[in-house]
Amino acid sequence: MARPADTAPAPARRGRRADQIAAAAGELFRTLGYQNVGIDQIGAAVGLTGPAVYRHFKGKNAILVAALMRQVAMVDELAIRADTAGGTPRQRFDLLLDGLGDLTAYHDEATLWRREQRHLEPAQRAVFEENFVQVTARIADGIRGIRPELSAPDAELLGFAVLTMYSNTSGIRGTLTPERLRELQSAIARAIAACELPAATEPPPPATAPRLPAGRRERILAAATELFDERGFYDVRIDDIAAGAEMSVSTLYQYANSKTEVLRAILHRGAEGLLYVTAETLAAVADPAEVLDALIAGYIRQTLGMHGRIMRILAADLLYLPEQEQTALRETQREYVAEWVQAILARSEGLAAEDARALALAAIGVLTDISQHPRLRARPGVAAKLAAIARAAVLTRIG
Repeated sequence: MARPADTAPAPARRGRRADQIAAAAGELFRTLGYQNVGIDQIGAAVGLTGPAVYRHFKGKNAILVAALMRQVAMVDELAIRADTAGGTPRQRFDLLLDGLGDLTAYHDEATLWRREQRHLEPAQRAVFEENFVQVTARIADGIRGIRPELSAPDAELLGFAVLTMYSNTSGIRGTLTPERLRELQSAIARAIAACELPAATEPPPPATAPRLPAGRRERILAAATELFDERGFYDVRIDDIAAGAEMSVSTLYQYANSKTEVLRAILHRGAEGLLYVTAETLAAVADPAEVLDALIAGYIRQTLGMHGRIMRILAADLLYLPEQEQTALRETQREYVAEWVQAILARSEGLAAEDARALALAAIGVLTDISQHPRLRARPGVAAKLAAIARAAVLTRIG
């Protein structure tokens, strides 16, 4: 196994101090949320005053751009290094996975693209997405190198699944050592890359038509859910929600005291609702061996359906609730994940519970992220393909 220092690339060349700022800011953005981080905090993380940061960047948005592009560049460099290393396609793909594992398990690189790219300006986002597509394509090319029979669309889907699995490292980590985390991620990535995807026989999920409920509180929640999913919590104003709910701001305040209270209601509904739907789904499963497939199918229905928006908001905006509320919602999430862990352990003899938890969170993260990708989620047969990817992840053979 390659040593971490051997495979982790150097950061993008901007100047050593600027790279330090971008790296430190990236970690702060990941753990606290972009909108919860100030310039003074970023400066303090690298031993600078806030004003001194402006000698390197025009503002926080410029730091976010640098942090995002730095991470894309690091993954791109890993892919280029693997491509030029020689050897068989399998050896080159394994080298790429080694690098991704080192980057996430040992170096704890923050993976911001899942949540914070929405804070970019349109022109900045276009540039970022162009570079991100290129990185995903490199991973897809690596998979086609070992599986030349794959179609380009299926290779892209598997490549995105592998990349987003590594991007979920902070959630998967738990109490795992870096060595065990790297081993698990490598095994999951190989299982996903080897996954046999079914032919596209089903139409893509239908677009959900926006509808305003009759009740005023439900109208507020429906409008806010759509806006938070589209623009993010911090970029939505209370009067935007009122306009979307077709009521005055004063009327809205009769039902909610603040935008944060609206977010809290949405996320609690999503987390508790998932447990409720899961209990109903599993009550109809007689064979314990079928529980895992039922969990996978149920979550895919949620993520691809109208309530998938809440799953995406939960992943992106939970950090903007007070700490006590975050703790309560995470406990509800743990209750849901426990169902997956139990089902995985029932299908995988000798597997440790912490390993099963990592497999469950890897699969849930991949399903959530693909459901957020408009082009991938709109593909024919996507539900069946997602089920195959999730099964490959949770039933990964681990040494």
